[in-house]
Amino acid sequence: MKNLIILILTIFLSSCSFSTDYVLKIGNEKISKGEYLIYLMEQKKSFETQGGTDIWEADFDGVSAEEVAKQNALNTITVVKTAVKEAPNLNISLNDDELNLVNKQTDELISEFSQNELEELELNRDKIFNIMKEVSIQQKVYKYITDKYTINEAQFQTYLEEYYNDHKSDYSKYIIKEIFIQPDTDGEDNKTKIEKAYNLIQKGANFDEISKSINPNISTEAVEIDKSLYTENTLSQIYSHTTGDIFFVDDIDGYHIFKIENIITISIEDVKEEIKQNYINQKKQSIYQEQNISWQGNLKIEKNDAIWNSISIVKS
Repeated sequence: MKNLIILILTIFLSSCSFSTDYVLKIGNEKISKGEYLIYLMEQKKSFETQGGTDIWEADFDGVSAEEVAKQNALNTITVVKTAVKEAPNLNISLNDDELNLVNKQTDELISEFSQNELEELELNRDKIFNIMKEVSIQQKVYKYITDKYTINEAQFQTYLEEYYNDHKSDYSKYIIKEIFIQPDTDGEDNKTKIEKAYNLIQKGANFDEISKSINPNISTEAVEIDKSLYTENTLSQIYSHTTGDIFFVDDIDGYHIFKIENIITISIEDVKEEIKQNYINQKKQSIYQEQNISWQGNLKIEKNDAIWNSISIVKS
């Protein structure tokens, strides 16, 4: 939550005036716009870190990325509020050092806003302190619930081998040469042109010479593949080949002839600890989620639709 930047002010409410209306009601507790928007800003940052600013053009099973982010913020608040409610039953509270850290985080966050901005967001130091305090309590509850988890080494080994094999391309550097022609345009039959080139290579013609005959200004040096330049379809075809293979790919961006010069693969032992830590984190999150859902029981969550629908994320 700390180091939240002023961009929170661009996230919402182009058409909605500020009022004391709540965004959500979790049980009997009303969640103000200011509190909700702090959580939503964290989702915005997370989405853009993982998918770039173009992430907002995507959808997930027909649901917009924006709506998913808004729902994620709601889910996170619910998890925090549930943990805070259960904390006394677990004898969990914050000690002086932890409260001092919360105070520091509060000062860091509040310094990002002017007084007018805080008033517009209906936030003050006490409210921000309470938000940060609740997040800290939830983190402590999470640790309490998950610290007893012990990894089953046999199960992990099976998972490791399956995961590594399924994601081997992520742990491999593909060194390639490529001949590329754009799709057919203005009556120019580029597909026929590159198919003829591919047939010549298949019959023994020199790859570099054919490349130069099609694209004289393009380097024939082998390079590490830049995954961002290709569609998932093209990448999957590259990953299905091995060193020395030459193959043709017809895709929406154009026509490719690839030659796999080398594949440099990171060994399973070199990535074992990274995968293991992710595995442990996933197991702990699963344990905690199950416990949190149990705590929630029949907890009623209501959206104030008029306010909820007025909130939108302004894309960076």
